[in-house]
Amino acid sequence: MPKTGDDSPKPEPIVITRADHKGVLVCGSDKAAQSRGLAPGMRLAEARSIYPALRDLPEQPDLYERHLARLIRAMDRYSPWVARDRFLQEAGQDGPMDGGDAGLWLEITGGSHLFGGESALLELVLRDGKSRGYACRAAIADTAGAAWGAARCHPAPAEQRILSLPRDHDIAAGFPISALRLPEQTRVTLFRLGLKHLGDITPMPRANITTRLGPEVLQRLDQFYGRLPEHLNFNLPDRPWLIRRSFGEPLGDAANLAIAVESMITELCDNLAQENLGLRRIILRCVRVDGHTHTITLGTGSPCQSAPHVLRLLSEKMPGVDTGFGIEQVIVYAPWVEHVAFRQSRLDQQQEETTDQIALAQLIDRISHHLGPRDMLFHPGHHASHLPERASVRQAVNARTYPARRTDMTLPKRPVRLIDPPEPAEILARDTNGTPSRLRWRKMAVDIIHAEGPERICPEWWQCLDQDEYALSPKTRDYFRIRDQAGRLLWAFRTGTTGQDIWSIHGLFGN
Repeated sequence: MPKTGDDSPKPEPIVITRADHKGVLVCGSDKAAQSRGLAPGMRLAEARSIYPALRDLPEQPDLYERHLARLIRAMDRYSPWVARDRFLQEAGQDGPMDGGDAGLWLEITGGSHLFGGESALLELVLRDGKSRGYACRAAIADTAGAAWGAARCHPAPAEQRILSLPRDHDIAAGFPISALRLPEQTRVTLFRLGLKHLGDITPMPRANITTRLGPEVLQRLDQFYGRLPEHLNFNLPDRPWLIRRSFGEPLGDAANLAIAVESMITELCDNLAQENLGLRRIILRCVRVDGHTHTITLGTGSPCQSAPHVLRLLSEKMPGVDTGFGIEQVIVYAPWVEHVAFRQSRLDQQQEETTDQIALAQLIDRISHHLGPRDMLFHPGHHASHLPERASVRQAVNARTYPARRTDMTLPKRPVRLIDPPEPAEILARDTNGTPSRLRWRKMAVDIIHAEGPERICPEWWQCLDQDEYALSPKTRDYFRIRDQAGRLLWAFRTGTTGQDIWSIHGLFGN
């Protein structure tokens, strides 16, 4: 009889624990633990009374910080301004107590159009976080407080959590009180008073709220609606390579903007050169008087200290900057810098900067700049493998190259064109010795006029450790160089046992 229930074993619940002077507390739990009622914040003894076979792991703050730092670097592709959520520290906690409240703020003002709009940007952020193994909630709003609440309480699907105030005031009014980042004691007091949603607080007299609950409720409410500013602590390096200039008289034309950008880029490159550093990525932001921001992002294949090279790359995108009523602020930021390899100076004090290599790197940057971020320049590289399809790999044009083979080794001839994956060939006829004399390949009949071989290529031994005779496995190939009736020289191989051999064409030699 068919089974009507799910008999698959359920995963064992796992919780993360934290020890302090009060005992051992649960600070994180997986879905299996949450489904059994094991919530963060309870004591470990209480959790074991609910599920005795519970598996607990001690908290690792250093590992948590490394993962968070790695996530911040990953989010830099969407905005250079990334800030950590400090609500947990302000509430007196050392880390997330529900396994998922570690948050980040991204300042995306004027940059969402680079990713196809706010909805497309939101979808990219969620997909990027999921691909890295994180369960993410994200939202876009006009203020940091509204974004924090919308990410947790917005009723729309994950990719459509965009809150614009005051247009979406009705949606925000339905958010629970927890969307205001209030301490737990304050939330309990509000619940006892029957105030469970934001819409229950906003129409009340402000003096009454301050008298009963203190000033923090109104402060969070005003930050949510943008009536009070909220200063975020953006995650920047110890010495941010950033230059910001504000102009009392806005720059109204492209010529004055180009002069300002040139001086800022020159200053940034000079500062990097003094520390023997070179930029790998640079971001230029031009803020207009009406608040619109135009962002230009460039990358280099190697650490660059040359201001003329960076300005040449920028000059191709600067015509797209619309000055409008004037540019009031220009920001140049290098979020990614690397050490520059030492370059030997000649005795006559003239710098011998390996001119050919530098010129080649700058040429590659210009070509990559024209191709766009979706295309990549590469050249064939060599990989230490006897398998033909693995012996050649794609390498970045500025990567270190390795010799094709050792000078004291001789290899058989290899085809000038490799067919990957190999194309099957059907045996049509055999001679008296059982050797194929006629094949069908690409719907064409191939008469074997002459054949040389075999050259046996075995699978890699470290992948066949459980086999005693891995050389006789079905993955072993016997290669032949075959001359057909048209004069072509084909590279064919045979796999399988004798009498049940399978033939394939793997390459073409030059005539």
